[in-house]
Amino acid sequence: MSRGILTRRATSRGLLAVALACLVGLTTVEAQGRGGRGGAPATARARAPIDLTGYWTAVVSEDWHTRMLTAPKGDFGSGAPGAIEIPGVGPIGVGANPSERGNIPYNARGAKAALAWDPAKDEAEGNTCKAYGAPGIMRLPTQLRISWQDDSTLKLEADHGTQTRLFHFGPLAPPGRMDFSNATYVPPPPLEFEPPPGVQPSGQGYSMAVWHVVPATGIVERGGHLKVVTMRLTPGYYWKNGMPYTGSLVLTEYFRLMELPDRSQWIRYTQIAEDPEYLTQPWVVNYAFRKLPDGSRWNPIPCSVK
Repeated sequence: MSRGILTRRATSRGLLAVALACLVGLTTVEAQGRGGRGGAPATARARAPIDLTGYWTAVVSEDWHTRMLTAPKGDFGSGAPGAIEIPGVGPIGVGANPSERGNIPYNARGAKAALAWDPAKDEAEGNTCKAYGAPGIMRLPTQLRISWQDDSTLKLEADHGTQTRLFHFGPLAPPGRMDFSNATYVPPPPLEFEPPPGVQPSGQGYSMAVWHVVPATGIVERGGHLKVVTMRLTPGYYWKNGMPYTGSLVLTEYFRLMELPDRSQWIRYTQIAEDPEYLTQPWVVNYAFRKLPDGSRWNPIPCSVK
């Protein structure tokens, strides 16, 4: 092999190492936030790539009758059992799995649990807030108030049911590193979401949060979104008509901001429900919240079964 070829290969490896080192540098800076070289890492509040604080109102543009109203028992988003006839297919909501072709991917066990909903029993047992847990409260026509409880805890309040959710930011994940021995980049370990030991199940569960940050470049502003994973939930309802989830549910949420030409600000909200006991697959919904100028529409009301 000629000396020229060896020289070109060595040069290519050197350039690759420099490029990967730059990538590591960007990742490390973002992971450290604004703490500065050698200083303490910035808090979750200081690292925030977007500002979610303020008052927001749910904009109900889909699933209207199940979110704005209390739908009939057994209404899986496509009408009451047997109430809708699809030509060439047949009635929706009957058979071994009554939720077949409905909005929620229930297995037969989950669908039958939905048909057992008894609001009078819930009320008598003092379970009026079962539709106001973390998976349900974000579906109601509620106002949200988002603020920082402290530098590592984001607080989300809903006036419907007077519920409060806390999003806990953990320590920063270690950044990726450069292996200069073979000019390769070793990415950081994947984030693991697990509540602290001893956390008891509750309606709002325990929510763990992390910022996903897009660093600024020459033409792109710094941006990103918020990811929240919630576990340790007590059983509750997605909708007020008793569409149930179990305590095994893992709820993953994404909060993204967008600004329309009229300068209005919106949260693009994605919710992913994974319940191995009642669902056949993850259930994904996308909703929207519009920012309000102030809290004049804030109107706390108690939970109700209907």
